[in-house]
Amino acid sequence: MIKKIDLIIPTVLKSPRLHRFETYSFPSLTGNWFPVWLLKDKLKKSGIKVRFLNIYNINRFKLSDIVGIDHKVVYDLANKYNLKGNLRKKNELFLSFLKKLKKKVDLLTLFDNKDSTDIQQEFLPIVDYYFKKQCYKDFIDYSKKFYLKRIFTDFYARNYEIDISDENLYSFDDVLKSKEKIKISWNFAYKDYRHSNSLNRLVLGFNRSISPKFFAPRNDRELVLSANFSVKSVNELLYFQRKMLLETLEQNFKAKKPISVGKVPKSQYLKNVRISKSIVSPFGWGEICYRDFETFIAGAALIKPNINHINTWPDLFVENETYIPISWKVENWEKEFSKILSDDDNLLKVAQKGQNVYKKIWSKEGQNSFVEHFKEMFGSI
Repeated sequence: MIKKIDLIIPTVLKSPRLHRFETYSFPSLTGNWFPVWLLKDKLKKSGIKVRFLNIYNINRFKLSDIVGIDHKVVYDLANKYNLKGNLRKKNELFLSFLKKLKKKVDLLTLFDNKDSTDIQQEFLPIVDYYFKKQCYKDFIDYSKKFYLKRIFTDFYARNYEIDISDENLYSFDDVLKSKEKIKISWNFAYKDYRHSNSLNRLVLGFNRSISPKFFAPRNDRELVLSANFSVKSVNELLYFQRKMLLETLEQNFKAKKPISVGKVPKSQYLKNVRISKSIVSPFGWGEICYRDFETFIAGAALIKPNINHINTWPDLFVENETYIPISWKVENWEKEFSKILSDDDNLLKVAQKGQNVYKKIWSKEGQNSFVEHFKEMFGSI
């Protein structure tokens, strides 16, 4: 028997004034939804028929019994109702929308596609399942209070001299009560990495053949390391790790080794990842980011702070095999990087392993794994 699932996803037009004309949804262009769109036919053959909707065409159809909604739809709702208030008011609007939707369907699921591990617990009582890209392996961590809702920002707040108010101390009191509702969806590994600019993104967004251009790992690359990322000023604590990584590399290695440090134009970034033996990928809003998988594609060794505290899928992060972990402690980095950057053979080995593992997710076997994982997410229906 075919299970029909409606997925309500964000709009893609940049101008809010044009959103109401977006009566057709574009899942291939909407971040997290690329793999579902790509494998839609395989999903149907396996017993799941998916339909993509948005808030502007939702009333044109009779909804299926099972509905999934991307949390980023909150921004479309805010635009639709001309709500320019703070995030709290937007979440209240989204909560109201979920309650109305819940009355119309048998099973309502929420896809929280934010980068971080935090749970928007105010939505848990309404939905039947809450899907996340990544969660803490040990759910007991959700019983702790964290600065800025993240375990790593809390680590830096408590161990380094960073001025932060206790108002930023957050508790996930209700998460453990609804643990059975929270499931792992999929991470940035399945993003469409074929394009490098807006035009290519648009053109390739209608092409269901997937073939990222991989670059073979080599030991004779021009740069031993690239650390091309920004240090934003939205919140000092959130980007403290990035700031200190750049300082460590600039002060201790830039004059000694061929490395590229700091933010560069997108074109230069794309060039650098392909001529680098290794790439540093620090945490941002969350632990996993696009750079991790761009590194696998580029054939470089991935270096990033240890992420053994999270559960994610697909889990391509194997310590000292597919990536080289560094500690969270700033004072350890100089010694760690000295060892890492002096071992070309190991950099090559890790680069090869990481790329080979990543290639598999786009193979027939990897695509089938995604279909099975998606089915398991809705397995009890």
